[in-house]
Amino acid sequence: MIQHGTAPFLECSSHGDRRLSAFSARIRRRGNRSIEEIYQAAKVFEDGSTGLTWRQAKGKRAVNAAEVRALYSVLWDEYIAEHPELLPVIKSAAGLSDKFGQAGHACQATELWRIRNAALEAEGKRLG
Repeated sequence: MIQHGTAPFLECSSHGDRRLSAFSARIRRRGNRSIEEIYQAAKVFEDGSTGLTWRQAKGKRAVNAAEVRALYSVLWDEYIAEHPELLPVIKSAAGLSDKFGQAGHACQATELWRIRNAALEAEGKRLG
């Protein structure tokens, strides 16, 4: 489990607010595919295989791990940009969690916490 902030935590997975789950979060400009589908398909493996389904790629170490990790961040930025109505939801949360999150792995709660904090910081600069 990954948690950021303080309780009460807004669960960012299919067991919480599904809009904040990588499996449910779809990006229109990327063919309406889910963040999970795009992220897993971008992985390249030692044997050269890539473009796998999320089930085939999930949990496997990619040789382009840093690249796909950066892509994961971009995908969440794009998703929130397409769904600005979700920004107040994450900004109002004292904490975000992902019950399936694992240290050292890409995590939706971590990305959403980053987006949340950047938005709150930008607001603070505008106000003060």
